[in-house]
Amino acid sequence: MLAGPFPHLMRHIRPLLLGCLSLAGGLTPAPRPAIEFNDNRIPAGALSNGVLTISLEARLGDWRPLGPDQPAVPIFAFGEPTRPLQDPGPLLRVTVGTEVRARVTNRTGATLVVHGLARRRVAVMDTLVVPPGATREARFVADAPGTYYYWGSTRGEDFEDRMYEDAHLNGALIVDPAGATPKPDRILVVERWIPGLDSAGQPNDWFELFTINGRPWPYTERLTYDVGDSVRWRMINATNDVHPFHMHGFFYRVDAHGDIQQDTIYWPARRRMEVTEPLWDGTTMDIAWSPDRPGGWIFHCHLNWHVVPNGFLPPDTEPLAQRIAHVENGYPGTHMEDHARHGMGGLVMGIYVRPPAGWNPYSGARRTLRLLVRSDSTPGDSTRRFGYQLQEGGAPPRDSFTVPGPTIVLHRGEPTGIWVVNQTSEMTQVHWHGLEIESLYDGVAGVSGTAGAMEPPLMPGDSFEVKVTPPRPGSYMYHTHINDIRQQSHGLYGALVVLDSGETWNPETDRVFITGAGVDYRPELNGTRAPEPIVLKSGMPYRFRLMNITLAGAALRFDLVRDGAPLQWTPLGKDAYALPAWQSAPRRAEQLVSIGETYDFRVLAPRPGPAALELRRGNGALLVSQAIRFEK
Repeated sequence: MLAGPFPHLMRHIRPLLLGCLSLAGGLTPAPRPAIEFNDNRIPAGALSNGVLTISLEARLGDWRPLGPDQPAVPIFAFGEPTRPLQDPGPLLRVTVGTEVRARVTNRTGATLVVHGLARRRVAVMDTLVVPPGATREARFVADAPGTYYYWGSTRGEDFEDRMYEDAHLNGALIVDPAGATPKPDRILVVERWIPGLDSAGQPNDWFELFTINGRPWPYTERLTYDVGDSVRWRMINATNDVHPFHMHGFFYRVDAHGDIQQDTIYWPARRRMEVTEPLWDGTTMDIAWSPDRPGGWIFHCHLNWHVVPNGFLPPDTEPLAQRIAHVENGYPGTHMEDHARHGMGGLVMGIYVRPPAGWNPYSGARRTLRLLVRSDSTPGDSTRRFGYQLQEGGAPPRDSFTVPGPTIVLHRGEPTGIWVVNQTSEMTQVHWHGLEIESLYDGVAGVSGTAGAMEPPLMPGDSFEVKVTPPRPGSYMYHTHINDIRQQSHGLYGALVVLDSGETWNPETDRVFITGAGVDYRPELNGTRAPEPIVLKSGMPYRFRLMNITLAGAALRFDLVRDGAPLQWTPLGKDAYALPAWQSAPRRAEQLVSIGETYDFRVLAPRPGPAALELRRGNGALLVSQAIRFEK
């Protein structure tokens, strides 16, 4: 009996063994069919008299995620028998009450289990088991509107274990309400692929590849809109990992959350506006937004490891560390400043909003700030620190910066210019996370701006004026958007607070708690894992601004506790968007804050005594405890 990793390994080399057996028998293996990208715009199947008839075939094909002239990856995919295989699989879209008759033919060489082609949306879903070479049929009535999906497995694993050659056996299943013309929308399916196991028999996730509708950035579809358009997206996370999706420049409204079993469409009072929302593994969400400013923008996963330069594709076996280093030094044959194409990959969508006729941004007087980007060590130092400093008066000492950077305080409606000065030996740029800013100053070099006026990278010794007039008060962040795993973990992040016009900043009662990553990528709280105790006054109202800008802490939680039990606090805002009264009732002082999210709470200690603001993982493991003593 085989032991250790060998049974697991055999699953990965099965397609190769089948090819070898064909050669041994004197047969020439048939070429694999090409897999086409599916943008989920054209429904599959035939609809007649309230019945959708669809035939699906699962087989091995050649997937070329980096373009038709790049290496092919053999993966399993769904397709209709007389049409090309698709990634993701064919779109099933019907109205409520439609009967679906789906015939699935299995040409994978292994037993295929298909989930999601269910009789009805129930707590325990039906599965369709299709032996090798066989055809099986599923019939069900679409009885609930929403965003769903179907997925298949050839390895007998559950959803959380799928990531290899069958990880792209996915397809969208959309059920529209009856009696109404569906509003225009786009369907975006998120997928993950890993080439297999490493020499130790572990998932080789150093070379994982994340895609949207079958493509990684910079090959993802570009979406173009006009100012004032009503935009609706259906997001499907067909991966076994969480993705906190962040919109640059705009707020979006979350209208629904669901999964393969059910979809919850929020009634208007429960909808929320935000710039970042975690899309948990295996779940779906519907979002809506409307651009009010022109220019280039991105929508991306804020778990930094999911947007690094694209990983392994044969014959490219460059280690990820070396790949990331190329971002710093420039790829062979490329320009160092072409960060948009070579410095990002994976889960990024490009958006362009056309300028309306007569568009002219504000060009009057502005309050001026000066933000220095500095380093206190030499370029070759592996523990090299970076930091931000606000310059007021003369130049501050180079080693006087702190991590995180200083809290930048702006005011609603006040035109402000922030001169960013790069005094390091590396290129960088600053993203103003959550701010409704003009595109040219958003901080994504090579994307931000309009035709003829693109934001450049901030090269060593250069400076760049960022122009902003904040439209709403709230809690924001700022951080590097170039080589961000290295630069952010070494200090380039900070909090940004926008006060209402006429309001005065009081750091004694307005407390910022920002969690970022240290040089070892582990979470810190306000730049440390051993914060000094703080003293607050009992009975005094405080505003706690909770922020997460870690690299990988997508499920971090803040708990305000006394004697091991949660206190209470009152929600005030999410991602700088003030909450309506019906969402602002006092509640237990516990809040999951994912990467790219900010939350504001009102805290009023009922009596003197010790307490703590704890930073924990989603599983409850304590990371950092900020001791707080409430005194009279």
